[in-house]
Parts: sequence; structure tokens; C-alpha cells
Amino acid sequence: MSFTVKETIKEVKSALTLTADVWTSRATEAYLGVSCHFISEDWEMKTLNLATMPLEERHSGVNIMTWLEEVIAKYDILPTKIKAVVHDNGSNIVAAMRMLEEKHGWASVRCSGHTLQLIVNNALKEPSISRAVGAARHLPDQWVLLEELTQGLQPFQCATVYLSGQEYATASCLPQLVKGLQRSTQQTRFETGAGKAFLASAEKGINERWGCLNTISAEKENPIVLSASLDPRFRKLKFMGAEDGTRVQGTIEVLAIKEVRGSEIQGCERVQQQRVSVPGRGDKSALDNLLQSDTDSLSEEEDESHEDQKLQMARSEVQMYFAEPAIHKKDDPLRWWRENKGRFPVLSKLARSFLCIPATSTPSERIFSVAGNICSQKRASLSGDHVEMLTFLHFNPE
Repeated sequence: MSFTVKETIKEVKSALTLTADVWTSRATEAYLGVSCHFISEDWEMKTLNLATMPLEERHSGVNIMTWLEEVIAKYDILPTKIKAVVHDNGSNIVAAMRMLEEKHGWASVRCSGHTLQLIVNNALKEPSISRAVGAARHLPDQWVLLEELTQGLQPFQCATVYLSGQEYATASCLPQLVKGLQRSTQQTRFETGAGKAFLASAEKGINERWGCLNTISAEKENPIVLSASLDPRFRKLKFMGAEDGTRVQGTIEVLAIKEVRGSEIQGCERVQQQRVSVPGRGDKSALDNLLQSDTDSLSEEEDESHEDQKLQMARSEVQMYFAEPAIHKKDDPLRWWRENKGRFPVLSKLARSFLCIPATSTPSERIFSVAGNICSQKRASLSGDHVEMLTFLHFNPE
């Protein structure tokens, strides 16, 4: 079964994203759950369970880094093929990702579901809310507060459910959803002091935890913003200022040029390998070398001209993509790319790599939900290896 998963991953030409999380079973045994995400040739979101690894050592940042490297090595995944890792805000896994980002260039993406949970929990811990909610159990007039809190929590619940999806693009929606949450907390009007305190605390939490969400840097890619820019629903980048939007378009152009040059290098390497493998080529005479020299010079000029044309086409492709109107928010961006990949051959490769990034680490948490059922009270004595095998079979049935 693991061989089938390995072969499936081997056939994926685009980048992969991982989600990772640590869980403790009923028998107090710890596991590292790792899922792999990519977009198929038919532009469908795919998820594979790679590991529910039993952990016998301390969950330090160094150990988590080593375990993640062991998981990808098991499936013959090159580190350069990983675009990002989505994880929660736990200090150990954050430390591991800091090291992996420096070592392999993997983008570290914090789980937006966990961030939303922290924002809401902190807002509900406001003293005035705690006191009022306690009193509401006994005083009928405090039901007004409960109605306000229900209204105030609804946008957060809606965002959490949507971002936890697994079969559609989610990370690309995050900047616009955060903008919507900010707008909701600013425009909602409550009567009670506790309700107002909730809104103020929630708005503060959003600004503190996602204040740098749209930051653009020349030194470091922002996978969330780049994912949003390659989602045709959000390509106008209305969630950020015009100047930052121009910088994002410039970054996409740079990535498109890198993609073209990378393809050219791979093509040249294949041609050279074919030439080396052709039998019967002996040493050239002096005349052959003279004649070949002229031909090579001409060939090199033609190659350079051909590369320049491809680079210019890539630039034009980027300009045309961002000039077109955004599609409707309810439309499927993956379907749009499937239908338009012929018009945007370079950008479609970038889109396949960035749109597969999940907004949350929920896929790994789903692994633990199944693992929890496997490790039920009646089967709590199952070994870690058996738990991993049964979980793997559940998520990778084919």
C-alpha cells in the first residue's frame, strides 16, 4: 500500500504541501500525523495520509524536524518538492518549522483554524463577558448578551468551517476572509458592555495575529498572498493596498521567469543526455570542429533568442492574467485553471503549486479523529505500529 502512495507522489509534477500535527492517544502514547496535499493533472485537490508515527522521544523542535524529514524520505520525496508545511501554533512545531525553513526553504504556514480559536477564546475570557455569561444562567434579562455573542461568533464559525475544507482551495481565501472578519467586528453594533468588549477584543486579536498576513518581502515568499493572487477570484488583490498589489504582481512575474528558466535548463539537460547516449560518435577531425564551431555559434544565438521570446511571453502572460476581471466568488478556481491552462501555461504551473496549500492543519487532525476511534477503550492496547497501519489503510484505501 505504501508503494502505491509512493508511486502516486512520484507522478506528481507540481509541488507538494504537508500538514503536520502531534496527538496523544487514550493510552497516553504520542503520534505525529502527516498528510500530503497536491493538485492532480485534472485540477482536483488530492490528500494522502503519509504517517501516524508513534513518538517515543521528547517532542523537541529538533526531533520534530528529524521526524518530518524521515517521513518524506520514506516516500522518496525530495525536500525541494515541498512548498509549505501547515501546522498549529505550538512552540515545538514552530521551532521545527523555523529550522526546516532555513534548511530546505519550506514555507511555514500557521493553522488559521487554530488562530481563529485563540482569537475567540481570548475574547470570551474578557472579565466582563465571563461575569455576564455566568449571571445569564440565572437572570432572564442577560439573554440579550447571549444573543449578541451568538451574532458576534457567527462570522468566526463560518470562516472556521470554510477554511477547514479539504477538497477545494482554502489558503487563497484567507486574506479576504480576514478582511471580512475585521469589517464584521468594526461594523457590528451591540448594546451591552460585555458584547462591546467581545468585539473590541476580537478585533484586537485579529490585528495582532494576522497583522502581518499580507506582508510582502523580497527576501521571503508569502505563500498565502501568492496563493490568493493565483486564485482568479482574488487576483485583483482588493484586500491590500495598490502599492503592495503591484509588488505581488512583480513577485509572480519573477516566479514565472524562474519557472521558464527552470524548464529550459531541464530541457537542455535532457538533450545533452540524449547526445551523450548516441553511439558511434568518434573523435571529430579539425575540419569538423571548424564547421561545427560556426554551427554552434548560430545555434547558441537561436537558443538565446528562443529563451528571450519565452521570457517575454511569460511577462505578457502575467500582465494579461492580472488585467482580466476576477471571477465570481462562488466559482471554482481549480475548474477555471483547468479550462484556462492553455492560455496561461506558465502561471498554471505556479497555481498548481500554491493553490494546494490548505489554510488549516485539519487534515492531520482528521487523522487523529480516526486514530482515536481505532484506539478506543477496547483497543487501547494496540501498538503504535498497528495504529499507524490501520490509520494509513483507512485514509489510503486504493
